[in-house]
Amino acid sequence: MDTPLNKAILLSQNDNVATLLADVEKGQQIEIIDDGNRAQGIVTCKQAITFGNKVAVNAISTQEAIKKAGYDIGIAIKAIPVGELVHVQNVRSTRVDIPEPIIKQIIEQMQIEE
Repeated sequence: MDTPLNKAILLSQNDNVATLLADVEKGQQIEIIDDGNRAQGIVTCKQAITFGNKVAVNAISTQEAIKKAGYDIGIAIKAIPVGELVHVQNVRSTRVDIPEPIIKQIIEQMQIEE
C-alpha cells in the first residue's frame, strides 16, 4: 500500500506558495491542495522544510512578488525554483524590515540550505 503524501495548502489560486501541513524531507513529494482539500498538483521538495513554512509551487523570478492567501507578502531577492523553501534566505518582507544579522540567525537556527 502506498504511503499517503504530506500536504501543503494553497490558500488562493493566485498564490505562488503553499503552506506545509507537516514536516517534509529533502526529495520528498508533497500534494498541493486548495482550501477545499482538492488536489492541485504534486511538488518535490528541494530541501527539508518544517511544518507551517512556505514552499514554492511555481518558479518565482527575482523581484517577483510572493503571494500567499491572495496577498503580496514579500519580494523574491533571487530566483526560487519549484519545491524550494520560501523564507528569509530568498525573500524580503514588504511589511517588516528584518535586519541582516537576524536573517543570518534565522537561517542558521532553521538550518536552511542555501
